[in-house]
Amino acid sequence: MKLNRSIPIFAGLFAVFISSAASAQQTPHFTNFLFNAFAVNPANAGLKECLDARIGYRNQWAGFDDAPQTVVATAHQRINSISNNRGVIHGAGIILQGDATGPTGRTSAHAAYSVHLPITRKTRLAFGLGVGVFQYRFDLAQINVPMAGDPLLQSSETELMFPDINAGLWLYSKHWFVGFSGGHLTNPRLSNIGESYDMTPHFNLMGGRIFEVGEKMSYIPAAQLLFTGNSTPSLDVNFWADYDNIVALGVAFRSQDAVAGMLKFNFLDYFTIAYAYDFTYSKVRLGPSNAHEIILGITACPRTEKAGFVPCNAYY
Repeated sequence: MKLNRSIPIFAGLFAVFISSAASAQQTPHFTNFLFNAFAVNPANAGLKECLDARIGYRNQWAGFDDAPQTVVATAHQRINSISNNRGVIHGAGIILQGDATGPTGRTSAHAAYSVHLPITRKTRLAFGLGVGVFQYRFDLAQINVPMAGDPLLQSSETELMFPDINAGLWLYSKHWFVGFSGGHLTNPRLSNIGESYDMTPHFNLMGGRIFEVGEKMSYIPAAQLLFTGNSTPSLDVNFWADYDNIVALGVAFRSQDAVAGMLKFNFLDYFTIAYAYDFTYSKVRLGPSNAHEIILGITACPRTEKAGFVPCNAYY
């Protein structure tokens, strides 16, 4: 795919992202992580031969005032000009994220690069690195201060941190994958908003497998483990039933927090839309405190084309 065909999609994604982020946790969290893996692991860049883009929105704890809202836009593709016939693949992409909770907001932009090396005839290992900038915002006008003169709450502030580095590994074959990634690896420091503190690196361990049953049915279990510092790890589990790569139904579980129902639909060869609805059962379950999540996927390769070398059908 030539670069001039990619520019309009990148530009459109950036425009939608900026308009959404302006109105919208340290790390955004999506229930449908299989459909959003590049956002957390830069080693996914170039996994597909053509340009692959995603834009997603999540409204968490719907029904609460100033509840978390997240928007993410990603795009990546294989760099065919430097990939070679020995199976070495190079990929590049961009990851844009915006997140807002009450008076606080976070925006980040990263450029990602990856190299995929053949381990066996059917297995590859990818290394990915993302370098970017992270912005944190605090809007004093959105809160009521019970005691005037609080030294930590004097004014609205914006702080920019650079570089913010993410990195990841992705081991994959046609029917399975395992990935490990880390974010905020440079421990960026917030010093102008409230008390100074270093942002703790966070890590993601993800894996999945596809089981084909007959010619059209596939079942895809997957899980991810999220952990950072001394906090309690969070386990997410997805299970999908896919019919002919057209429509899929799924269920999800998040430890000590929520269960979810998911739906994914492929249409017009180039588009995929996925929706998830979280039913919160943790202590925060006061009133209609559930979550809505929607992700639109766009690929420049029609879905009817023959897959490339060692594609991972579990990531689609």
